[in-house]
Amino acid sequence: MPDQNLELENISIPMTVDVPYRFTAGYYMARFLTELRDNGKFLGIQCPVCKRVQMPPRIVCAVCDVKNEKWVELGSQGVLTGYTIMYLPLTDPTTGKPHEPPFVYGSVRLEGSDSVLDHFIDIEPDPRKIHVGMRLEAVLRPRAERTGDLADIRYFKAV
Repeated sequence: MPDQNLELENISIPMTVDVPYRFTAGYYMARFLTELRDNGKFLGIQCPVCKRVQMPPRIVCAVCDVKNEKWVELGSQGVLTGYTIMYLPLTDPTTGKPHEPPFVYGSVRLEGSDSVLDHFIDIEPDPRKIHVGMRLEAVLRPRAERTGDLADIRYFKAV
């Protein structure tokens, strides 16, 4: 039986775990990422029933459960629908590089889309300078540096 009077010491073991992996994006996401990489354009997919436009595109409408086949070009600007100010460090899963706090991470609904994309927002992490409904614009990597993943979007900035 453990000693009830034993005081435990907190011990931490710092380590970095590298778990590289690749997965197939599938036709819809690959088309979205290829268009973003090659032409700097955002594509969504429209449901034939409810006309809802999803971005990133999904093969099946999340509402109607029918196959989506109509591609729609979206704008590079949109509105902030929600955000958080991060006060803890976060490793960007697309680059493996840490983002030092504080920083802003938010949900952006691009023009023409009915869904949102979560990404970094380049704005001072001050609640007085950011608000739901503010206009934002995507800032992409230079064309020669794009690789065909969501990290091709560097961040969204206030318009």
